[in-house]
Amino acid sequence: MALLTAEQCRAQCRVTGDYDDAELADKLASAENAVSAHLNRNVYVDQEALDAAVNDLADAAGQAQEAYDQAVAAAAGLSSDAAREMALQVAEKRLADFRLNAQRTLNGIVANGSILAAVRLTLGHLYANRESVATGVTVAELPLGVADLLRPYRLVMMP
Repeated sequence: MALLTAEQCRAQCRVTGDYDDAELADKLASAENAVSAHLNRNVYVDQEALDAAVNDLADAAGQAQEAYDQAVAAAAGLSSDAAREMALQVAEKRLADFRLNAQRTLNGIVANGSILAAVRLTLGHLYANRESVATGVTVAELPLGVADLLRPYRLVMMP
């Protein structure tokens, strides 16, 4: 579920006219993903959504482990050492990806005012700057921008 409505996105980006809502929704999804990645945790619209995601983890963990076990068994049947090693690496990567996402879910957070403000700022940036370069303008990062809003909620992952 999106953290902002289409109307909130249009207001944040000062969109008038017939700008495609689907394009704004894509930019919103990108902004939400960027905020979530910066926080190293999943962001949820409300406590109910967070609780549902956490409650689904046990079943998902069982499915991930079952898929891993099947992949390992299938790899054991491969005659080529290189193919077997690659199949095992793929299985391990998929299980590691699941575990990382599960940890991000366990550490999930309900969107608060600061997180929503960071999503809005990022959305506005993505809307206003559709290219990776700016020409003919002076640019500067805003004080008290996205990183400052998110810093208190960010989990630092240590190796």
